[in-house]
Amino acid sequence: MASGLVLALATTTAGAAPAPAAPASSGATEAVAEPIDPTFVQEGMPSLNGGQVVAWGDLGGPLPSASPRALPDGVHAVGMSADKHQVMVLRSDGRVDVHPYDVSGGTARHLIPPTGTTFVAVSADWYGTAELLRSDGVVVNAAGEPTKTPPEGLEYTAISGHLALRSDGTLDPAPVPGESCPESRDPGTGLRYTAVTALPRWRSWAALRSDGAYVHCGWPLDGAEGSEPMVVKPPAGTIFVGIDMSLGEVVGATADGRIISSGGRQLATAPPGRSIVSLATLEQGAGAATLDDGSILEWGLSEVDSAPPLVPADRAVFSAVGGYTSDGQHWAIVVGDPVPVEVSVEPVLPLDRPLRVTDSVQVSVTAALADGMPVPGQAEPTVRAPDGGDQTLAPVSVSRSDPAEISLSREQHAQIGTHTLNVAFSGAPYITTTVETPLDFVEPSPVVLTTSGPTTWHRGTENSLCFTLATEDGSPLWWTRAGQATISVEGDPGQVYQVWQPSWESATVRSCMHYLALQPGTYTAHFDYEGWSAADSASWTGQVVVLPPARTQVESDLPTGWRYGQMPDVVWADVTSEGPVPSGYVHLQVDGSSFGSGDWLDATGRGRLWIGDEEELVPGSYSMVVRYSRDPGFLLSKLERTVFVRPAVFTTKSASISGTPKVGQTLTAVPGTWSPTPTSYLYTWKVDGVVVLGATSSTFTVPASAAGKTIKVLVTGLRQYYESLAASAPVTVAPGTFTAPRPTITGTKQVGSTLTVSRGTWSPQPTSVTYVWKADGVKIATRTSNQFVIPVSARGKHLTVTVIGSRTGYTTKSVTSYRTVTIR
Repeated sequence: MASGLVLALATTTAGAAPAPAAPASSGATEAVAEPIDPTFVQEGMPSLNGGQVVAWGDLGGPLPSASPRALPDGVHAVGMSADKHQVMVLRSDGRVDVHPYDVSGGTARHLIPPTGTTFVAVSADWYGTAELLRSDGVVVNAAGEPTKTPPEGLEYTAISGHLALRSDGTLDPAPVPGESCPESRDPGTGLRYTAVTALPRWRSWAALRSDGAYVHCGWPLDGAEGSEPMVVKPPAGTIFVGIDMSLGEVVGATADGRIISSGGRQLATAPPGRSIVSLATLEQGAGAATLDDGSILEWGLSEVDSAPPLVPADRAVFSAVGGYTSDGQHWAIVVGDPVPVEVSVEPVLPLDRPLRVTDSVQVSVTAALADGMPVPGQAEPTVRAPDGGDQTLAPVSVSRSDPAEISLSREQHAQIGTHTLNVAFSGAPYITTTVETPLDFVEPSPVVLTTSGPTTWHRGTENSLCFTLATEDGSPLWWTRAGQATISVEGDPGQVYQVWQPSWESATVRSCMHYLALQPGTYTAHFDYEGWSAADSASWTGQVVVLPPARTQVESDLPTGWRYGQMPDVVWADVTSEGPVPSGYVHLQVDGSSFGSGDWLDATGRGRLWIGDEEELVPGSYSMVVRYSRDPGFLLSKLERTVFVRPAVFTTKSASISGTPKVGQTLTAVPGTWSPTPTSYLYTWKVDGVVVLGATSSTFTVPASAAGKTIKVLVTGLRQYYESLAASAPVTVAPGTFTAPRPTITGTKQVGSTLTVSRGTWSPQPTSVTYVWKADGVKIATRTSNQFVIPVSARGKHLTVTVIGSRTGYTTKSVTSYRTVTIR
């Protein structure tokens, strides 16, 4: 884990660390013939079984550029401490290498102790800092500055995070105020601490005691500062020989080969007869250990994160592990000298022509074990020129899935002759292997210069004389500076155009005379290209004529009008000229402002004007202009047109009249079906085609004057920007009819008496009333008054009266009374 667990050098328990390993011999790779020393050695402490640092776990992508490399001949990695940012390698020569994890950058650091001392233990802190224990007992940081000095007569034997283990078995430094269980820095009478692991960020630590138990203080296990220490005892019959800490747990390794968490969970077990020799928690619930047969025992890791180190099967003997799960890559020490690899360097060369100094060369680099298994590392290329000069190129990563790609640009092989590409592949635990590849370069290809386009053109147009320069064999042109190719005209030295520099890989370049923006006239023009030598140089001279800009004319299918809601989405414009087909841009203006989206003319001089996305023009008159512009080779032109937008028209079904068309009756106008729906309606009633003044509602009471005539209603739908009128079918008006009761006669029924007629209530009231009197059915008198004096001739007879009512527009109605009693 990041804490960098270390075990005290001075201990004599099962967790004691052996003396530093003797330097490895140089020369051929050394395999491991015997199992490794079974004594437990904690992270950061030296082991008798030194070797090379190797990555394991998720090796699908590239390793960090500052990853460990194979160590120099005679030097082995004997210890290792890793956190989430770096891995520290303790070397058998007493030096320390620090390798950052960052894939995007970072540089390895090589720490050298003062003369007469060596580094004997390392501790990588959680946040990329580091502490190192020197052989003189002083603890220093990565800059060599002392951070802890032991009391007189004592020495430091181990370090981890913010703590150091003293030779008297207690911990330094003294606790700060508020730190957990400060009294536990001393294990107590008769006990010693033999190992320590710490997380300085959280002021949390655990220490292994000489009785085989361990003590834990602080977060994250017990959570509260100042809490009592937690003593974790081993299972019966065994002892803890080593411990390590992650953010959520302490893990202990027992002498009988078990891995047990501080919560009592058994995380892993070594095979019978095997001993645990190193331990590393990678995160809570996940970790790894090495056994005395050199194998790796892991728990809690995914299939990808637990992939074994890439070494030959006969070299798979490991003495230490470390790492951090979130990066997917872990580290181990494979025992012995560096592992040989086979490195392949394959340049991509032209198939049907020689390699020229103008070519860029792509080189693929792979590395593999003897059995063909790809391995990751770094490829560091250098190029030696024919004159002996060397260029060092940027290193590139070699991953298991993708080869490294090296690109040699023309600046890196600008001489004719043989260049030697040296590629040094490196990466622990593999032997640094260099492959030399000769590359023979010849001079650039001869070129061909061709012309196209007219020698006469209108000023400003792009349709001018053009030049195309190309190599004969398709190799890139030799192009090293501005002004290597120019277009110029005689008599005007200021009119020189420097041809635009093509890409390095371009075999052709094209440029045209209109780039010079010449005024109308006749000119002697030149194109000149200066190549590597006369063999790949070219020139042209000829006469060209520049005419004034051509006049143009715009035509369009823009309508002269439409109804509201029917504005076209697209309008086409065609531009013609007296010369070539115009190029340029057309756009539309309405009342002086841009309207819609314009368009560049196609090869036929046609452009499309998009106006469908604009807000609909409301009814009215508009001044519209289709304008042509944007090409200085043609004169500007426009088409002006007045466009009328008329109101939209409703879709309707004819209106109708409901009700009885009869004098005195009420008629109702039915508007019918309209689309869209009007916001309101207006009504106009007509009688025999004559508008009835004031009759503007949806109902109309038929007047007497309309009797026998026709009635029609006009319905006008109202909605903004719409117009419409719906007329009903005419109806003929019938005369009105009276409603009248039977009249009654009152008065004395004898000759000479006056009788009175009550005609009751008529509806409507008649304007003229006549009373006809009859005696026994024979008319005897007609009166306009409702009174009648009984004549002598009526004696002995019965009288009746008939009331006759009339009114203009109504049918005359007659109503007769009952007959009277006999007249006396």
